[in-house]
Amino acid sequence: MNVHIPVMLNEVISFLNIKPGRIYVDATVGTGGHSKEILKRLMGKGLLICVDKDQESLEIARNILKNINSNFILINNSFHELPNILRDLKIEKIDGILYDFGLSSYQLEKSNRGFSFKNLDEPLDMRFSLKTQLKASDILNFYSKKDLERIFKEYGEEPFYRKIVDLIIERREKKPFEKVKDLVEIIEENIPRRGKIHPATRIFQALRIEVNDELRTICSALENILPFLNSSARIVTLSYHSLEDRIVKNFLREKEKLREIKIITKKVISPSKEEVKSNPRSRSAKMRVGEKI
Repeated sequence: MNVHIPVMLNEVISFLNIKPGRIYVDATVGTGGHSKEILKRLMGKGLLICVDKDQESLEIARNILKNINSNFILINNSFHELPNILRDLKIEKIDGILYDFGLSSYQLEKSNRGFSFKNLDEPLDMRFSLKTQLKASDILNFYSKKDLERIFKEYGEEPFYRKIVDLIIERREKKPFEKVKDLVEIIEENIPRRGKIHPATRIFQALRIEVNDELRTICSALENILPFLNSSARIVTLSYHSLEDRIVKNFLREKEKLREIKIITKKVISPSKEEVKSNPRSRSAKMRVGEKI
């Protein structure tokens, strides 16, 4: 298994402005790449709260973080539940939070949930949490034509969405979708490749967003964490497609107008050419940072 390389690690650590003795949240801990460095800089003082919906990823993170120090708590839940999580922990305020909205290498390569169009024999699942009932195969097999067109157009921004939906409906009438290859094959056979981008990329993105209700979750999470931020606490976000980034950008602008947040990154920050070369998965990442006033 490839080791997950945390995206823009140095920038994340720098913008979080970590001070020993304070409380920070990694809201999407994955397998612990960013958390590991945050924990080191707490120097055994303060607390890091690590949240993720994926129980298997959390166990990998636990084994990494316990070798640094014990100043962390792992929570298997969605980051939009953070207000309730903090109340349960009797924590009134935090000093910084990181949201990394990307998939980990573990989820793509080893989770056996069909997140990648390369793993042809995996089930079309795409759930971050196995407690979620809706699977990608359910969407493909049972959503109406109208709803399929909506998610592929809105969440995938897929120019061939109508043609792909017609192909899906034609195929499911003969045989239900079960494996990744069931979907990839009809797309590869009928949709042209755009440069280096695989023609199934946007469809897989749209399905994943729908299964995990990602965009609504991001909106509510950003809004609801504000009352829990200490003055000068930083919100650091890493987005990987335009829909996520637009939500973050609009949120920060709105809160700056209301004088609740000061935008630290006047322009979006992207990975360096060197990072993209060493970690191609980072190429679409966009970082934005706000500071509580």
